[in-house]
Amino acid sequence: MASNAKNTPQARSADRRAARPASPIGLRGSVVRNPEQRQEQRRQILAAAGRVFARKGYGSATMDDIAAEMGASKGILYYQFQSKQDLIVETRLEASGSAAVRLEAIAALPLPVHDRMERALRDLIATNFEELSRHVTMTPVTMGVDRASVTEVRAIERRYEAALVGLLREGIAAGVFVAADVKVTAFTLIRACLSPAWWYREGGGATQAEVADIVTGILMRGLCPPSRT
Repeated sequence: MASNAKNTPQARSADRRAARPASPIGLRGSVVRNPEQRQEQRRQILAAAGRVFARKGYGSATMDDIAAEMGASKGILYYQFQSKQDLIVETRLEASGSAAVRLEAIAALPLPVHDRMERALRDLIATNFEELSRHVTMTPVTMGVDRASVTEVRAIERRYEAALVGLLREGIAAGVFVAADVKVTAFTLIRACLSPAWWYREGGGATQAEVADIVTGILMRGLCPPSRT
């Protein structure tokens, strides 16, 4: 019974949290003598995993592929992550968590709500050009992820959605944005901001900065009453 308990989604999720860089103990019980170096190595692993997942898809990618992308041995990966599933969960937590933190910081700036919304949209659009975030955008949240981990990821995504809804409510109350269902509007904005992940190609026409300008402009014009455009 004890062995089976260790294999539950909840136990695996707890193991992942215990293995994150804040802990002084490595995944396999060894003492981490250089936490900063371990955190940088972890960042490199997640970046490599994001590139491989984005290029090959989660189903086709292997730990060997990710190690080769890093130019390192597979043992380096297993020192910090137990499996490919752990890696895809951590890439999601890293990308989604970072986006939520940035949006909350933008929402707290002492700027007009119009300017904060514009910054928030630009920030989200910029994630299309980062391979780690692009992989997260293009991979269904349930792909390779157990139920407990989906719940963990969705909790972070809801933080982002709540912060965006808060900006919308503030802007509507101030008469800066058109009155509309804030949840529908928030989900539409998020989806539109992430759409370049599917169609943007470097050298294919517009630059990354131009794409950000165009998409941000379209969305802000949709949010604001005609008198403000």
